[in-house]
Amino acid sequence: MTRTPLRVAGLMAVAALTLLVTQTWARSSSVYEQLDLLVDVRHEIVQNYVEDPDAQALTEAAVRGMIEALDDPYTTYLTPDDVLDLQKQVSGTFSGIGAEITTQPGRLTIVTPLEDSPAWNAGVMAGDTVLEIDGESTEDITVQQAVGLLTGEAGTDVTIKVRHETGEEEEITITRGLIEVQSVRGFRREADQSFDFMLDDENRIGYVRLTSFSQKTVEDLTEVLAELEAQGMRGLIIDVRFDPGGLLTAAVAISDMFLDEGQRIVSIKGRRTREQAFDATSDTLVDPGVEVVILANEASASASEILAGALSENERALFVGTRTFGKGSVQNVRMLDASAGAIKLTNAYYYLPSGRNIHRRPDKDTWGVDPTAGSYVAMTPDEISAMIDVRRDGDAVRQRKDSNEPVTPEWIEAELKDPQLSAALSAVLGKLDAGAWPTVGEDGADELAKAGRIAGLERRREALAEALAEVDTRIADLRAGVDIDDEERSTDASGIDTDAESVELEPAGVGE
Repeated sequence: MTRTPLRVAGLMAVAALTLLVTQTWARSSSVYEQLDLLVDVRHEIVQNYVEDPDAQALTEAAVRGMIEALDDPYTTYLTPDDVLDLQKQVSGTFSGIGAEITTQPGRLTIVTPLEDSPAWNAGVMAGDTVLEIDGESTEDITVQQAVGLLTGEAGTDVTIKVRHETGEEEEITITRGLIEVQSVRGFRREADQSFDFMLDDENRIGYVRLTSFSQKTVEDLTEVLAELEAQGMRGLIIDVRFDPGGLLTAAVAISDMFLDEGQRIVSIKGRRTREQAFDATSDTLVDPGVEVVILANEASASASEILAGALSENERALFVGTRTFGKGSVQNVRMLDASAGAIKLTNAYYYLPSGRNIHRRPDKDTWGVDPTAGSYVAMTPDEISAMIDVRRDGDAVRQRKDSNEPVTPEWIEAELKDPQLSAALSAVLGKLDAGAWPTVGEDGADELAKAGRIAGLERRREALAEALAEVDTRIADLRAGVDIDDEERSTDASGIDTDAESVELEPAGVGE
């Protein structure tokens, strides 16, 4: 009697093992069937196509097609030459135009030019759509291909055709240079070209603008904050507008300067990766009594978003501006066998302390970091352009410094054309005066919801515009008497081939 339960347990274990093996084999069979399709198609092309195809090009195109199906501009296939170029960029031994780029969708877009970079000085704007590079269309170009075209030896030129967010199209010639941008900047320059980081001398309100996140950024910012503390800083504005990001370690270290021990900064989670959480340590640098505002906008990406989210969600700073860009993904470069190159693969997302996913995904209406309620302050493309023009020229700031008159929110908006910085200063002054953050903008909820819907409609518009342009070109060719290319087949209304006299059906091959 006592052996029966053991015998039953044994049978159950065998059944479970059989089920596991069956399920595993079913999954494997499905994968093999999918691969058979690729092998069969390649065999038919290699054996029967009218001309001798480039077998390597077919393989690379199949790989790129799989990657494109992910609809993720940050996941890319890298050829062996691409890998070498990437190694140069990572090591810092490269030159180019100095701009963060992405694709959305099918078109190359400027996330933001780095301040004082060749692109910045030539007039490239955040949000510009790049239509052409040296006369070649950027339609369906990958980020990696674009990087290859835009980087090059210092002193050489590249011409891009852009469409600004105002709708105006412009050709811009940029002379490439070594990208060495000072990432911690102040409100104005002194006579010796050093930065002054005290925005409001009377009320002791500091100002720092971060243009990227690197280890040098951490070191430089530490020195600046110590200097401001020594001057009796009571308030601080951190400006990460147009900052494309940089090192995760730098974003964590800078957040740690402001937060109390144990507060969550950011976490990283993926389908196959163990969750990593980054919490503040006891190394708080800035006095908790210093009132902090962080300024960010739609061109603030990656590490900028981590800082903005960590400070605002932990209620250490008021976030003034607009929703951030939504670049919150982690890429891992995995080398492929037989020197076949590599794949740069998105394998995780960044999550804010609240658990919100930072990354902008095609099917989602929320992304990035949202401003604090009552502090949503938007700027039109024309307003941004006017502000950038003033920022490129710093004379107005130096003249104001010489006048010995106090800097006020009204003067900032009138002279610097910067309503967001004006609102930030108003917020700090109000908090110092009344002990509570004042309302300096809109709630933003309706605007942010509308932004999500607009983004989706813009993606649809771009796709329709591309299709319409192709149809217009074809109609123009036909009206001009341009013959149909030999490889194009005409079809009647039913879609059946009408050019071929006869069609022979042969069984598809299973391999070469």
